[in-house]
Amino acid sequence: MKVFNNLAKMHQLKSLAIISLLTILCTASLFAQKPKHSDVGRHDYLSPRTISVSGSGSVKVPADMAKLTFSVQTKESTALASVQNNAAKMNKVYDALKKIGISEDNISTANYSLYQENYWKDGKDIPGLYVTSNNITVILEDVEKSGLVIDTAISAGVNQMNGISFLVKDSKAAVEQARRLAFQQAKEKAELFAEEAGCKLGKVISIMENSGSYPVVREYADSAKMMATNSTTISAGQDSITASVSVVFELR
Repeated sequence: MKVFNNLAKMHQLKSLAIISLLTILCTASLFAQKPKHSDVGRHDYLSPRTISVSGSGSVKVPADMAKLTFSVQTKESTALASVQNNAAKMNKVYDALKKIGISEDNISTANYSLYQENYWKDGKDIPGLYVTSNNITVILEDVEKSGLVIDTAISAGVNQMNGISFLVKDSKAAVEQARRLAFQQAKEKAELFAEEAGCKLGKVISIMENSGSYPVVREYADSAKMMATNSTTISAGQDSITASVSVVFELR
């Protein structure tokens, strides 16, 4: 009996020890999670003062590529006749372009369609002619040939001029230069503001590039005017590549 009582007492002491240990651990955990008032104030005090500015840079580049889009449109009383007539005219256009040195690799079909015209008469929908339209795109790496290509295509059978795009073949160097100019402008702004505020400019906190702009499309919509002139003069000119950035600097 005495041995049994001793075992019971030992079991009770062990249970109390475990409970006491768990209580101490939970209390320590809660104490560790509770933020100190002084730490919060210290964090706010250590937050750096910053200045946010933006800058932009622009670089002029000459266009060295051109994309021209033409159409041959035919109208016939039957679908077959319209398609066949269109094919014959387009073949002449292809042959004429090849004769002036345009490679087949630089000529591609942009769109092809066949539909029947309808018109309203005396309260009825009257079927009309079958219209076939074949659009081709010509890529030129020599923009000086643009006028010659237009005149040649129109003389060979093209009856619609849809547009011209002037592009820059390799704009990587110009884009990088525009980005440098944009960052430099942002830095100069920040230095000026910091000086006026009696501060010094610190390290860069963040940089965000905004959208840039690239060469625009110039379209010649008046194909009839082109066809009426003896020769077509096309000037690619220069385009601007721009970059824009937003920069956050530290103030000291």
